[in-house]
Amino acid sequence: MGFLYSGENERKIMKHKLIRITLVVLEVFVALGAVAGGIGLLTRAIPASLEGLQGSPFVDYTIPALSLMVIVGGSMLLAAATILSGREMGVLASALAGLIMMGFEVVEAAVIDRIGGSELLFAVSLQAFYFALGLAIFGLACSLWVTEYRSSHFPARHVSHV
Repeated sequence: MGFLYSGENERKIMKHKLIRITLVVLEVFVALGAVAGGIGLLTRAIPASLEGLQGSPFVDYTIPALSLMVIVGGSMLLAAATILSGREMGVLASALAGLIMMGFEVVEAAVIDRIGGSELLFAVSLQAFYFALGLAIFGLACSLWVTEYRSSHFPARHVSHV
């Protein structure tokens, strides 16, 4: 019986390691894309029409580009750096980074992409892709937190029926 339990425990540990590695890979991918995208917008290597900013609080792409680099890229790099520590903080940083990514895409779609154009389909496709990555990161981090840390914060209570 102890051998079976040990095998189950080893599988559980391997599954958690696989989830952590997956989180790091996704977070580094998003961080590199966010930093590259921000630099591309700042240097105009990525051609972005100022028409897309009409009616928004932005006169150019400087603030959105810096937000992409610092907020999205920075949160993803922090999450990737901390997730492998095996501590709860890394899992929470990953969940927060996923939420930040999703929030950034929602704001981008609502504020910047209101005016259609030939590049709108491409932009919406990218936004959907990165929103899905943010959702995947959030979901994986939450599943890891539930299986590893939830019981220490919310111990199971047995309800007695009287």
